[in-house]
Amino acid sequence: MNKDIARQALDTALALGASDCRISLSESDQTSISYLNGEIEKLQESSSASMRVTLFTDGRFGIFSTNRMNAEELRPFLSRCIESCRLLTPDECRTMPDPSLYYSGGLPDLQQTDPHFSDIAFKDKTDILKATDAEVDKSDPRLISTACDWDDCRRSDYIIDSQGLEAEAGGTFYSVSCECTVKGHGEARPQNNWYEGSIFFDRLPSGCGRKAYERTVPMIDSRKLPSGKYNIVLENTVSARAVSAVIAALNGSALQQRNSFLLDSLGKQLFPDSLHIADNPLIPGRTGSGYFDSEGVATMERDIIRNGQVCTYFLNTYFANKLGMPRTAEDAFAVYFPKNSGIGQEEILRQTGNGVLITGFNGGNSNPVTGDFSYGIEGWYFENGQKLYPVKEMNLTGNFLTLWKNSIFIGNDPIGFMEWQIPTLAFEGADISGL
Repeated sequence: MNKDIARQALDTALALGASDCRISLSESDQTSISYLNGEIEKLQESSSASMRVTLFTDGRFGIFSTNRMNAEELRPFLSRCIESCRLLTPDECRTMPDPSLYYSGGLPDLQQTDPHFSDIAFKDKTDILKATDAEVDKSDPRLISTACDWDDCRRSDYIIDSQGLEAEAGGTFYSVSCECTVKGHGEARPQNNWYEGSIFFDRLPSGCGRKAYERTVPMIDSRKLPSGKYNIVLENTVSARAVSAVIAALNGSALQQRNSFLLDSLGKQLFPDSLHIADNPLIPGRTGSGYFDSEGVATMERDIIRNGQVCTYFLNTYFANKLGMPRTAEDAFAVYFPKNSGIGQEEILRQTGNGVLITGFNGGNSNPVTGDFSYGIEGWYFENGQKLYPVKEMNLTGNFLTLWKNSIFIGNDPIGFMEWQIPTLAFEGADISGL
């Protein structure tokens, strides 16, 4: 990583008249391979580098970026940036963070980078795709196609600013996915997929193709249910939908624009007293961990909801200033449930009894002001804890606050490689429209 060009950019911006400046340098290497019906369909390898310049000039603020790292072009580029910035309307809320909040270094490695990333041969990647494709039962006459994809990425980030900040981080990630398409009844062509990922190449699980096939074939006989109230269980592949709406409503942008169903909610108990949602980006080896955010402010473990009470808003420096509140975190990085029911999906189905296991959302929308939502769903109808038949082409409607008030189970089975560790979730009395 060319740290010298970042330092030079900072010094140049200040010399040209910037009051304050932050330079964010990012580099990445990526490979994407698409494998369709046993043949490589697409291959893409890329390396990129970009520099983001955040300028504070005469009470004005601007963000500019470039991928041209030539030192000779730096001064004219920054000069134009500052000229442009001075044309903007002053905004007293656009300030640098309090330096006391910065990450100061010296903490243990968070194990976000595979040291062998550059050593992995192209054949090793295609071998995984071939093995994934081979896991699908090709003798099934209903099978139309299989599409397997490989993606990997190595990223490095470096931040330096005029208040003395200097922070560096990096990470790797590998993923493989498989999607199967089969012949359904009439013109129907059911599809389903599975996805696996890992920070480390040698920990990437196998079995992706088999799971995709096993999830697809039953969808041939999907049907609709009569409209009514049902218990619902959100599979851990889709359960983040119920959490992301809450996080979005606590974001500074939504709050400042009064575009949130959780306005003025801080310290209020709006959720069941058993609900505890937290964010902890400081766990080594877990995707999403990191010691600082895009402003260089140190991350920390924090409660989001505890005993049903809203514990925090997500405020970067700008929205903290706009709302006249202390800066917290610019976003939720590694959400998890410190308390759960101690059981996984199978036992949750058994204890829930009857209802709908939702395994996919198909379109729909939500109202960020009221918390009302309507989503197309697919999944399984179950009775006495046993899945009876797949269902599709139905809508789940409701309100997120009401949904959480009707929470009955929080599972212990989040998907290990996901940034947000959201397990299987169960709720009672949800409205589903079908027949």
